[in-house]
Amino acid sequence: MKISTKTRYGLRALIYIATQIEENERKLVRIKEISEDQNLSIQYLEQILFKLKKANIIEGKRGPNGGYKLIKKASEINILEIFEILESDVRVVVCDKHSKACVRDNCKTIYLWDKMNKALTDILKNTTLRELIDNDIKEF
Repeated sequence: MKISTKTRYGLRALIYIATQIEENERKLVRIKEISEDQNLSIQYLEQILFKLKKANIIEGKRGPNGGYKLIKKASEINILEIFEILESDVRVVVCDKHSKACVRDNCKTIYLWDKMNKALTDILKNTTLRELIDNDIKEF
């Protein structure tokens, strides 16, 4: 599975929004601010934030005092939610027991693909936005 730039940028934007809001609870984070800090195209960011807003992960306000903020706490948002919103498919391989794409009967590799898909889903479900904010790559 290759994770799209949409998901990677979406996570970066959400982390930025969450950390800015923590510093000032009443603040809304402007798209231009996210774009400049994360070095992301405003147009691409608009598409991503629109999907996240439509899925009730963030809320936005237009106008001179507008911007975005999280609807829930970062600790209440699991990464699987974000993947399901921004990725077309959250599976390592589309050939598994739930797929009609596999035309082979009794294929022994399906066991592996199912196991990998479950592991991926479990990792994403059990990782929160808060965990991404709090952890540093050096801790791995």
